[in-house]
Amino acid sequence: MKTFKRILLATLLSVSAWTAFAADDAPSALSAPNTSGSLRFKGSSNGNLPGTASISKINVHTLLYPGSTTQVLAHYLPWWGPDPRGLDAGYRSDDPAQARRTFADMRSRGIDGLIVDWYGEGHFVDKAWKASMPILADFPELTFSIMIDSGAFKFNACKGCDLTQTILHHLDYVAREYFPSRQYLRYHGRPVAFEFGMEAVGQADWARIQAAHPEVVWIHIHAHGLNLPGSQGAFVWVQADSKAKYRGDPADLEGLNVFYNTLTSLPWKIAVGGAWKGFDDSKAPWAAASAHLLPQDCGNTWLQTFKLLNEHYSAHNQLPFLQLVTWNDYEEGSALETGIATCTKTDARRAGQTLTLSVSYPETVDHLELYKQADGGALELVGRYPATTTSISLSDASAQAYFIKTVGKPFIENTVTGPIRGK
Repeated sequence: MKTFKRILLATLLSVSAWTAFAADDAPSALSAPNTSGSLRFKGSSNGNLPGTASISKINVHTLLYPGSTTQVLAHYLPWWGPDPRGLDAGYRSDDPAQARRTFADMRSRGIDGLIVDWYGEGHFVDKAWKASMPILADFPELTFSIMIDSGAFKFNACKGCDLTQTILHHLDYVAREYFPSRQYLRYHGRPVAFEFGMEAVGQADWARIQAAHPEVVWIHIHAHGLNLPGSQGAFVWVQADSKAKYRGDPADLEGLNVFYNTLTSLPWKIAVGGAWKGFDDSKAPWAAASAHLLPQDCGNTWLQTFKLLNEHYSAHNQLPFLQLVTWNDYEEGSALETGIATCTKTDARRAGQTLTLSVSYPETVDHLELYKQADGGALELVGRYPATTTSISLSDASAQAYFIKTVGKPFIENTVTGPIRGK
């Protein structure tokens, strides 16, 4: 609770227009932590920002095509807890206080629901999600759905069960425990279920599974999942190359393009698009020996996934769902919880009552905010400006200093200049 209060206080300070600070402290106040990430998480070399990051809370729907009705769903991993992992997120997924921070953070960014990566009845992830559900009820705008992960078979198969029997065993439990929730994700009134990685652990009898639960709308991974019996649709996942690729290379999104081309040619199938910042699984115990990389490219990879989506869908051809990959997989460097690192830098100089400036990587910036600081240390928001602004006329000759905050596009890191004083 103390950590939550610190985050809340920092957030309040960051939006206050009249709070007093020394000039050297003002940048910290304007970029206070504002995510549900743990303040104990220091960031990681595989591309995750620390829990102290300040990121844009511009609604994620603004990145979608005009007139979009797409539901934005965050891929959520409630596995942080007792088991040692490649990284420590700094929190436990079965902590109700953390769940409250998470759901509040998701809503503040415009997220509509969660896809819960699930390892089966009785597993820690199931217990953690059950501990979170009473908190979810306080956020009625959020939906959730279950993605039965192949881990449900690898680590949590029912005794003596093959893959099909294991899926049916866990599906019976999901139907009993989760489908009745008013917040469970439905498509035309039917509960939606996802599966992840089953093809890597065996060949399930999906016709038998569908027959046992005809009410379920099954969404399978990648476009080839459309070929499975009873498949109603498909979702797309990150495709990353080997670490031999240069970190500065632009991301290869051809697989995403192929997915959209396939799904738009089959409009009766449910398409679940994908957006991600990048990928680097060098911290994951299961992949460290043969790690893969999809560069973040200063936030451009994230924006390119939306650009590609918008080239295929429109108000006349709606994408039903978009999955953000992922909310909190820190080990694979795809965690969006603490935001997306930016390369933006702002060069600003004041000459008399004119402020001249230039912003690098303006394509990743939503807008600029100009703050002035009086002699007493109070910060006041002067105005908001486009990212391409090069000159601002100043009206207050008595201001002690000015600061420019670059507010990133959704999920992208904010930056703040040092004090800009007159000459």
